[in-house]
Amino acid sequence: MTLTTVLVAALLVATCVNNDARTTDDGSKQKFLWKTGAWGSCYAIGGCGEGRRERLVWCSEADGRTVLEVMCDPQSEPPTSKTCFTACRHHRDKLQWQVGAWGPCLPVSPADVNQVAAIHQPVVGDARHDNLGVTQRNVSCVLVSHEATKVHRSVDEENCFTVARKPDPVRFCHIPRPQDCVVGPYGEWSPCKGCPAGNQTRVRAVLVAPLNGGRPCPQLTDTRVCNPRSECLLHSKSSSVEDGSRSGSPEYKLKLGEWRRCEAPTSVVSADLIEARLQQHGDHDALYIPGSSITNNNNNNDVYPVSPVLGGTSTESIENYFTFQPQVGYQTREVSCRDSRGAIIDISLCLNEEARRSEMPSDVRPCVVAQDCVVSQWSAWVRTQDGCVASSGKIRPEIHERKREVVRLQEGDGQPCPHLLETRHTTDRDQLQLCANKYRWLASKWSPCVLTSDEPALGSKLVEVGCGGGVQLREVTCVQASQGSQPVSDELCESLEPLPTVQRCEVACPRDCEVGQWEPWGPCMPLECPLFGDPPAKGYRERRRNIEVMASSQGLACPSTREVQSCPQPACHSWVEGHWSSCELGPGMKKCGEGRRTREVTCRSIYGGIVEDSVCARRQVKPITEELCLLPCPYDCVLSLWSDWSPCSHSCSSPRQMALRHRNRTVIAPPGEGGHGCPDPDEMLQMEPCNVHSCHGYSWLALPWQSCHPLPPSERFNTSSLTTLEPELDDYGNSSNGNGNCGAGVQEREVWCMEAHDKRVPDSNCHPLQRPVSNRECWQVCPVDCHVSPWSEWSACPQQCVPDASSEVREGEVAPTQSRHRVVLRWPSGGGASCPVLEELRPCPLSGARCRHYLWGEGPWSDCQLPATVECGMGYRTRAVWCYKNHQSVKVEPSLCLERSNGTAPSQSEPCFVDCQWPCVLSQWTEWTSCTQACTTRTRTRQLIGLSGTRAACKDAGLFPLVETQPCPCARYTLQPTGPWSDCILEGDGVSTSVSANGRVALGVCGTGSRFRRIECLDADGNLVEPSLCGGDSGLEEEPCLISCPSDCHLSEWTAWGDCSAICGPGLQNRSRHVVQPSLNGGRPCGLLMEHKICSQSCESFHWVAGGWSECQLILADRNRGCGTGDQYRQVRCMHIDEGTGIPVEVADVYCDPVMQPPDLNACHVACPGTCVLGPWSDWSDCPQPCESSQERQRTRSILRSPANKHDAKNQPNCPPLIEAQACHLNATCFSYSWRHTDLGSCLPLGGSPCGEGVQSRAVFCERSDGRPVEDRYCEATGEVRPSASEKWCYVDCPVDCEVTQWSAWNHSTCRCGLTGDVMVRERHVVTQPSERGRPCPQPLIQHKPCPAVPCYSWHRGSWSSCNLQGAWCGHGIMSRNVTCLREGTTPVEQHLCQAAATYTVDLKNQERCYAPCRGDCRVSEWSHWSHCHRNCQAADVGGYQTRSRAVLKPPTPGGEPCPTALWETRPCFTGPCLTFGWVVLDDGRTSCQRSDGVIVVGGCEGKPKPCTGDDCAGVEHAYCDTQLGVCLCKPGYEPQYDQHQLLLCSENGQTTSDDSNAQHKTGTTASVVPPLHQATASEDKIQSRFYYPQDNDISVWMFAMIGIGCVFVVFVAVSIYLMCNGSWNIVGHHHSGQSLPPPQPEKQQVGADVPEAKP
Repeated sequence: MTLTTVLVAALLVATCVNNDARTTDDGSKQKFLWKTGAWGSCYAIGGCGEGRRERLVWCSEADGRTVLEVMCDPQSEPPTSKTCFTACRHHRDKLQWQVGAWGPCLPVSPADVNQVAAIHQPVVGDARHDNLGVTQRNVSCVLVSHEATKVHRSVDEENCFTVARKPDPVRFCHIPRPQDCVVGPYGEWSPCKGCPAGNQTRVRAVLVAPLNGGRPCPQLTDTRVCNPRSECLLHSKSSSVEDGSRSGSPEYKLKLGEWRRCEAPTSVVSADLIEARLQQHGDHDALYIPGSSITNNNNNNDVYPVSPVLGGTSTESIENYFTFQPQVGYQTREVSCRDSRGAIIDISLCLNEEARRSEMPSDVRPCVVAQDCVVSQWSAWVRTQDGCVASSGKIRPEIHERKREVVRLQEGDGQPCPHLLETRHTTDRDQLQLCANKYRWLASKWSPCVLTSDEPALGSKLVEVGCGGGVQLREVTCVQASQGSQPVSDELCESLEPLPTVQRCEVACPRDCEVGQWEPWGPCMPLECPLFGDPPAKGYRERRRNIEVMASSQGLACPSTREVQSCPQPACHSWVEGHWSSCELGPGMKKCGEGRRTREVTCRSIYGGIVEDSVCARRQVKPITEELCLLPCPYDCVLSLWSDWSPCSHSCSSPRQMALRHRNRTVIAPPGEGGHGCPDPDEMLQMEPCNVHSCHGYSWLALPWQSCHPLPPSERFNTSSLTTLEPELDDYGNSSNGNGNCGAGVQEREVWCMEAHDKRVPDSNCHPLQRPVSNRECWQVCPVDCHVSPWSEWSACPQQCVPDASSEVREGEVAPTQSRHRVVLRWPSGGGASCPVLEELRPCPLSGARCRHYLWGEGPWSDCQLPATVECGMGYRTRAVWCYKNHQSVKVEPSLCLERSNGTAPSQSEPCFVDCQWPCVLSQWTEWTSCTQACTTRTRTRQLIGLSGTRAACKDAGLFPLVETQPCPCARYTLQPTGPWSDCILEGDGVSTSVSANGRVALGVCGTGSRFRRIECLDADGNLVEPSLCGGDSGLEEEPCLISCPSDCHLSEWTAWGDCSAICGPGLQNRSRHVVQPSLNGGRPCGLLMEHKICSQSCESFHWVAGGWSECQLILADRNRGCGTGDQYRQVRCMHIDEGTGIPVEVADVYCDPVMQPPDLNACHVACPGTCVLGPWSDWSDCPQPCESSQERQRTRSILRSPANKHDAKNQPNCPPLIEAQACHLNATCFSYSWRHTDLGSCLPLGGSPCGEGVQSRAVFCERSDGRPVEDRYCEATGEVRPSASEKWCYVDCPVDCEVTQWSAWNHSTCRCGLTGDVMVRERHVVTQPSERGRPCPQPLIQHKPCPAVPCYSWHRGSWSSCNLQGAWCGHGIMSRNVTCLREGTTPVEQHLCQAAATYTVDLKNQERCYAPCRGDCRVSEWSHWSHCHRNCQAADVGGYQTRSRAVLKPPTPGGEPCPTALWETRPCFTGPCLTFGWVVLDDGRTSCQRSDGVIVVGGCEGKPKPCTGDDCAGVEHAYCDTQLGVCLCKPGYEPQYDQHQLLLCSENGQTTSDDSNAQHKTGTTASVVPPLHQATASEDKIQSRFYYPQDNDISVWMFAMIGIGCVFVVFVAVSIYLMCNGSWNIVGHHHSGQSLPPPQPEKQQVGADVPEAKP
């Protein structure tokens, strides 16, 4: 309880103290703060203009609770309102964002990086290599007055949000990382010289100079004391010779000081004023004596003013800000005389000492005032090429570049301009995305099915296919996979799988419905059959036909397949007559005579059931069921059987015409005496009506469906009568949403009743046919609007501009334009909004103006200027240089001209020379002209300056020649072609663009081009020289060539199909076409010139139709008797049943089967009375199969009348034989049958189209052994298997032309100089493979072009000469060397050849300052060689810098020349290997930093993991150092545990020993077996572990219970006290205020709100 009491007391005291603090205002610790809300909207009385905005202000505790306002300091209360401005409508065009300049790039913390990145997009660049910083600028909304004053007034930002998006006020920038100094190893020790022995020194060079605040370079010089030399011990006194001193040095030495800085031109005069000086000495042409200088006084006539052209400028205006004209000034140096101790003495002593000196070195000279090139800051890194990794592993580097501009040009000896462009290549796979994740091919909608027209009049125009096969085309565009599919360059998608741009297509040919022949009309049917009473007076009859081919969606619909017509007296029941029985003789009749025959007659319903006869008898008399008949007796008349019915005369009957048919029979045996006579001739001819139905019927005609009419939404769910349809989907899978103008609807159509298919009649005529439906449910596709991608970037403006550089567009010319495009992501459908414009053009770069020209402007040269104290010698003249645009007076920054002049500007100054004897001033000599041909001359010129051109002495060519000539080498050069001619190469404007492939323009296929052959210009020794020496210019021989354009084959139209080769049965029909224009030069090949198809006319449709026999025409001898033998005739015709009318049509006899032809002439016999009468022969029976001659066939006949005498005198029957047999002979009396098939016909595309899907057919038929096709039943009877189907699908190729890409750029990297014979290569790839009938690919796909035969050029830098001191003993001088351009390393040539051959040229100076130390001066080493080109290898930077250095060998003595401050210098570089630095373990076990070429360095490896050595791993038991990996590893059998990047311990079997227990407990650390690269940082402080709680397996219930009870009690007391104190305070506060407090406001404030910052 004691502990509880103490805790309660402490809480009470703390609460009261806190409560008292609220009632006081302690200045050192503020408890109450003013809080503000967000500013409200701007309120103006008139709706716009000046207004005020307000906000809430309240007092709050530090923890956020609202209190009384009296608790806060009233002096610091924020304002609750402020003035504001709301733009009116007339202000809209006067509002704009005003942005300031970007500030410096400042470092930023990681927290600030996240805050800025959440709002602003960081600049493009590689953040791995640069530290991230932030730069800011002021962005404000201003109201611009359009008056003359141009006053800008700042207004609230909300006004400008309606004008444009607010520019970013903050952006990321990159702070270059510091580069530490890297030095190489020390060199050799210098030798010990002199007595006594001094010190030895050795130096090391700076390999990488420090940049951006990197670590400075260490000491470059190392010194040690020389050991005493033996010869020095023999002489105690010896004259010590100073290191570097020369033997025989004089007592007094002349020293040249360093040229001082070029001073401004306050004492420079024009050389043309020399004439005024000469007039003081007499004659104008008198000699000017050197040394007659003007006395030094202050006379103004002795010092001449500077020309205004040269003079200094006052305050520069904007107009002349970009005008650069250097100033001529003067330089001075000290020329002093020193004694042996280095003290300055009278200079005359040095003149007396050196008697050979003719004159003193000058201490003043003219110069051009130095002006360093001034450049702007680097721009932000801009990505110029996207990078990615292709699926094949090929890397497309991501390239960033940044630029800086030239602000001021270099003048005089100022620093030249540095490089203005830097690039950075990112090739690390870990930093690049897959190309498939960044870009994709977007295909346009497929075009309609098209074909290239074969008509010469139309050329290669594409025509849309109406039916059949063709090709579809589409375009593909490379777009970004994200960001709205913005189009980008197609190069970014080259690594992706290309999408096809051509595909075959098939347009369904409209297939019309085909129906069969009408069946015969049915019986006259009643509409209904009542149970009682008579049927209706009128009925109907119906006929039908079958659908043989269904119609396609585009074909003609099927006509009606049912027709009805009215008929009179329909019967529900009718009599059905059976067959007559044979004639039965009456009683007493045995062989012949009269008898009776019967038949069955029943009453049947229309449904086939038998009913009582009384039902039928009510409407129709029952036919007879019994009649008399006669069996002829020997003397009775005998008639032939009835012939077949003749064909019906008409297909239908009408009141005007009745269709009839007839049959007859003849007398074959006249009657004898007492016999029955023959009937009347009229009775032997029967006629009856046929086809009694009407000639026309009635049927329904359904008209086409009308458009779909959407239903109102309220009716869509009440259409129970309509079937439910699924919503249709558009091309993109979007379903119709069913708004008021789309969705479920109804279609209607009209249905007419037609008479004979051509006349509309009332619908009642078509009763009882079922009426087709006249409405149905439909679905109206909802409109889908077009959706397009964002605009692509604007295309680049043309680089070439109009030669006259005019800013105005001349008549007839078109200003250059740039374009941008976008692609369709979703095409419109269903009447949706059409696509907007997909391409935009705009003038480039300004509306109505031509492309810009930036040219250098040059002012006039000034006079030659010299210092006032110099009368003759070298001077300088200058001129103004500026960059201007389009021949206008507008001057622009020089960077615009430098970009177009390869970084060079016109010279602003040049030396000039004033003769010391004649008053003549001349310019310097120009460069020698080039030797373009052998045995010619080259020249150089100079000109007279100023008034010198008017003086006679100056015009004397002997004294002052203005032109010098020099003979060119006069050697014999020969041209020697080497290598074969190249292919014909199309480049430039000679390419034909009239050739198309698949309807698209194909470039680079044909036209006028050139072919090349390497040609070498050789000297007499066979060495390669410049092509110009042989009269050439490129090292290639060129001649024109022609690649003929491909010409496709053109064919004529197909002829009509010829006649079928077979009269009936399967045959062939042919059609042909001929070549109008053959295929030439790789055009489309010609197709087939002949096609054939199967034709077939069924032989069964041809029948022999035989008429009735005529009366037997007896021979003359029997005519009197009226009986005997004779002939009878009948008409036998070959008839073809017309499929349209069903009426037989007579055709030639060849169409019918000759084997089956009935005889038209027959030997007949008219039996005499009492003789035997026989009936006609039956058909021959079939011969058994197989047909053999040993077998026979038979036919029979019957006795119609028996003879009076059955036997003759010889007891022979009086009747002829009743059976006749005939031997079976193949192809005469019997036949064999087998299946046959024809060859497949040509592939015929459907619908008569020229290509596409088609059908090949063959005929399968049954062939008789004599070759005639017969019905299939004959072959089926043999059991032979029928061949396979007679049709199969085929395809006639629709031509697809080969398409190739454009030629790539020539790969010049394979070309080398010299006698190499290399070739350069370019290639193109096949995009679309050709089809069989398409145009083949142009050849070749890879072209080679010989490299020009040019010699190799290289710079040769000679050795530096000794330091030229102009006769002085020590000091500053000039050393020089020869820099020569050599051909093939041996022959000197003009320097411009090396300048043109080298991409980057550095270190071409032929003069450099030097210093010869005097006694007591600082001594430095020689400059080291330039180091390697140091650059960022990981980022693949192109540019870098080289370093060279020098070291201090001996410091100066008092009064001596001080040491130079610059011990190293750098220069830009662009070539050479890219070297890196890394730690290595040497053989002796030491760890050193090594450059990648093996040089041991100091610096360059800081921050990189350092490899281990044997000593590093000795502190961990059971560990060793792996020298290859450079890390400490555990021995086999031990498991490692790492802490950060170091091995902590090695435990056996994963368990730590007791000795290692301390190592396992660290503050905030945990030992792990995870390798060090995956460990988090932790503290290294070790502490001793103590256990204050029981072990995990021991639970102390008492301890946990006491702790829990105590905690609950303490919390209860604390909460109670707090509530009491807080409640009393709130009551007091409300009592005094008398008003409620404002509600607490949310802590989140708007960005940019004016909220005072709370003080801590």
